[in-house]
Amino acid sequence: MGLPVLIFADDPACERTLAGLSVLERLIIAAHEAGATAISIQQGETEPKFTALTRLKIEVHLTRDEPALHEPTLLILGNLAMQRADLERVIKKQGRLHAPGHELLPCGVATEWAGSMEASLPRRPKVEAHGVAQPVKDGLTAVQAEDALWDTMGLETDSFMDRNFNRPVGRLASRLLIHTPISPNAISVVATGIGMLSAVCFARGEAHLMILGAVLLQCSAIIDCVDGDLARMLHKESRTGKWLDLGGDQLVHLCLLAGIGMGLYRMHDLSGPWLWLGIAAALGVVLSFLTRLRAEQSERPLPQLQAWIARAANRDFSALLLILTIVEHVDWFLWLALAAVHGFWIYGEWLRQQDVIET
Repeated sequence: MGLPVLIFADDPACERTLAGLSVLERLIIAAHEAGATAISIQQGETEPKFTALTRLKIEVHLTRDEPALHEPTLLILGNLAMQRADLERVIKKQGRLHAPGHELLPCGVATEWAGSMEASLPRRPKVEAHGVAQPVKDGLTAVQAEDALWDTMGLETDSFMDRNFNRPVGRLASRLLIHTPISPNAISVVATGIGMLSAVCFARGEAHLMILGAVLLQCSAIIDCVDGDLARMLHKESRTGKWLDLGGDQLVHLCLLAGIGMGLYRMHDLSGPWLWLGIAAALGVVLSFLTRLRAEQSERPLPQLQAWIARAANRDFSALLLILTIVEHVDWFLWLALAAVHGFWIYGEWLRQQDVIET
């Protein structure tokens, strides 16, 4: 259930920047995503500046008039850094947000105007904040709020390497790139390009180039985390970006396995099953991609298949490849990859059939 939202933006701290967007603009976007039926801004002496609202097609009404509440309205102080999920919970319970330490925060659903924001906000029911919920008052609190926001940019489906290496390392680049005009889609293309270069290194069939290829693949995995972080932080997620990222990943995997097969074939003086194993593994990548496409485009729910894809489709294999390349056992990786990609789509198709039967 949506409610009208009134944001009080007379504090200069509302204009402080958190990772490319002002505190106020982030609050407006969160309110819009939470289902606000209308968003009004009680502005101060200067009109606030926005950079993303037009792109996101979010309309706001600026006013300096005394508030007049004609229905339950969500009141928020404009310098409060918070996120969509907590706003949804406040709206649903029509209560007052409070920090985990029980400190009441300037956000809640009011039914009448009592002369000031604090006097108008209810004391109960209390809704405990689960995400970022912190007033920004100065430079220090802005830095703290931004750090907290970055910590929420990971995904529930992140693999072990993503959580513990790829995303933390990539975040160093994310924090720099967010202040540049470089788009998440451009970063996706760069990640794909580095992954393709990795495949070329493996295809050459020289041990030192294979190690370089494994390092490049790991770099590609790190950069692949950066585009998603930036897209979510700047609210630039798009269908194009999603498919650019997914398609790029599959192209890298296909070329990588074919390249490894070619490289091993060259290393063994053009003998052995390696070339055919690489081709068979690349074919498995294509079939696995088709399985993912069916899950993405299905009109009916496929819970078992989607859960399997979320668990099994990850980037952890890049670390394994690096280790096996260093110890000169790339052939082991090719055998494992061949079994993994074909096992992925075969089991995935079986799960899809089970989901279809159950629905």
